[in-house]
Amino acid sequence: MDERLRILKMVEDGTITAEQAAELMKAMGVEEESQVPAKSKAGYDKKMFRIIVDSVDGDKVNVQFPVGAIKKILKVTGKLPIADKDLQGVDLEQMMDAISECLDEEIEGDFVNVDAADGTTVRVYVGI
Repeated sequence: MDERLRILKMVEDGTITAEQAAELMKAMGVEEESQVPAKSKAGYDKKMFRIIVDSVDGDKVNVQFPVGAIKKILKVTGKLPIADKDLQGVDLEQMMDAISECLDEEIEGDFVNVDAADGTTVRVYVGI
């Protein structure tokens, strides 16, 4: 298994934080080269990517990672570090596509708001 994938799996499992994963990747030399200038990328990638889910059953999810970590997680796993059961009633494929596009365009603020038919709400945004 690729070192990058192993590290991202550890983040997904909650074994290490996104910050620890970034440090580990850097120390192991497994960070990807980017065609985006470092100054531009560094500012956006350090902002926080947040997901807030309030389910009709009373479950509450509050996920927060640096944008750079989320980009890497999405690239390797194709999904967010959140249980699919917490997003019932949400079109996950459509949401992942929207999130990927927004991250590629370095959009800040709210970019996914869902009010599902069952009463579940989802808010995905990038901010400080």
